[in-house]
Amino acid sequence: MSEELKREAWGWLKPVQMIHLATWDGAMPRVRPVSLVYEEERFWVATGTREAKAVQIAANPVFEFSLVLQGEGSNGTFRGSGRARIASDPGEKRRIAAKIPFFKEYWESPDEESFCLIELGVSDVEFMRPHEMTAVKFRV
Repeated sequence: MSEELKREAWGWLKPVQMIHLATWDGAMPRVRPVSLVYEEERFWVATGTREAKAVQIAANPVFEFSLVLQGEGSNGTFRGSGRARIASDPGEKRRIAAKIPFFKEYWESPDEESFCLIELGVSDVEFMRPHEMTAVKFRV
C-alpha cells in the first residue's frame, strides 16, 4: 500500500464528521451514529462517562467505524477498526474538546467527571473510492 493511497484516504476526512461506531457489549455488536473528531491521523469520540459506548469500550476496547464518502453520483466508504482507549490526560481532553463545535451543549468544561473522551486507535483501514467497486485494505 503506497503512502499516496493512504494520504488520499486521510484526505477524505474532515475535522469533525458523522460516523457509525460499533462496539461490543459482551454478547452483541452495538452500532450508533456519533461525531468523529479527526486530528493528525488520530481519531476521537466524545461522550458521557455513563453512556453505553463508554462502558462498552472500558470493558472491551475493540471497535469498528464506517464513514460514507459522498462523491458525485456515487459513494465510497472509509472503515477503521482497532482498539480504543479512554483518555485521562487533562491536556489532551482540553485540546480535543476545543475542536468539538457542540461541546458546550453537553458540558461546561472538559474537566467534568461526566465528560468521556475516547481515542479510537485505528490499526486497520478499508478504503473504497466513490465510483469504485473494490475496497483497498491497509494497516496503519
